[in-house]
Amino acid sequence: MSLRHCLCLALLASLGGCATTASQCTASDNSASLISKLNCDYGGGYAEGVRNSEQDLLAAKEQNRQFNQVFAELSAQQASTRQDLATQQRQQASLEQSLNGLLTTLKRRHGNKAEVQQQIAGLEQQLKNRQAAPANNASSAQVEARKQELKALQQQVSRLQLSLGYE
Repeated sequence: MSLRHCLCLALLASLGGCATTASQCTASDNSASLISKLNCDYGGGYAEGVRNSEQDLLAAKEQNRQFNQVFAELSAQQASTRQDLATQQRQQASLEQSLNGLLTTLKRRHGNKAEVQQQIAGLEQQLKNRQAAPANNASSAQVEARKQELKALQQQVSRLQLSLGYE
């Protein structure tokens, strides 16, 4: 065998022996060797990293959509505090369903973060308190108290959204 064949075989053996995973393949890593970059490219590490990033983006978009839905329903409920009881109850049920869906998603995705868990628990407690309170529109003092409750709930959801990096 010639020296050239030996070098080619040695190069192929070194490429074949270096298995890389998507976590090891970072396109912005300037310190990676040419062989590592080739392994990442041909081994699918870069493509897998892109797929993972796309999945994270889709999940973040869904959470953002849920946040926006909760905010829209909170705003609608704030605007309707003077409406009749049946309308308020329908809006309350819709808000609770949206908020519960958002909280379930956040628990599943960010369940390992203590700060987020604490904020989620606070929102769940506030939601339970709102469910226990009667929703009537008898007096202006009760309407004002309801507006303040909704404003506090909106602020708490907003803090949670910001702590997760959404705007």
